[in-house]
Amino acid sequence: HIFIMGSIITSTLLCSGVALSEALLEVRVLLGDDCVLRCPAADRPGVQYLSVKWFKEGTPPASRLTGVLTRDLANGTVRRYLGMQRAAELRGESRDLHLPNATCADAGYYVCHLSAPVGEQNREGRVLLTPTDCPAEDRLTDTYLVVLAMLGLMFALVIFLISYVILKNVLRDRNRTPKKVTFRDAPLGPLNEDDLRSIYTLGPKGSHKVLKGLQGSSRVLCM
Repeated sequence: HIFIMGSIITSTLLCSGVALSEALLEVRVLLGDDCVLRCPAADRPGVQYLSVKWFKEGTPPASRLTGVLTRDLANGTVRRYLGMQRAAELRGESRDLHLPNATCADAGYYVCHLSAPVGEQNREGRVLLTPTDCPAEDRLTDTYLVVLAMLGLMFALVIFLISYVILKNVLRDRNRTPKKVTFRDAPLGPLNEDDLRSIYTLGPKGSHKVLKGLQGSSRVLCM
């Protein structure tokens, strides 16, 4: 085998497949044009595959697959995955995915999956769809969205903790009973019920009498 390392010729094709690797294609399409994503999954000769399924990959770190369309190869029934709102087609007996009126939201990796019968291996291939002339603000990836969401949650948590501490201190100060200060040289005045309850002077036998004055004041006489 002879490998020639030289200049790499890059060609830009509008809505046509360019081989990037053994099972990865790149498709570029103008905004508003219809596009066809060729299924790059290489089937094994003689194997009767059960179905062909198309998925769209999320942008890392949220690289989960979202179902687009699936076709039962035995009877040709085409079904749309639950929650998929984007218009898409599998025309005729083709395994290729048709996307009308391409938008910037269509950008990303697509996976064509062939489900094999028991004893055979499933096959799949990836396609990178790149709409041209997309505004820079539309290229915000899920990574930045996840980071922004985490920062928002952390900020909300800090605000909640600060508010909780402030509210706890306010309630504690409000429920605190003020202490009554009595000066030694202060003139004696009428005693209220709380003052009478707080006075407890033991006599020789632990008994006491309370004498009420003319002005409603009380004095304790030890016996």
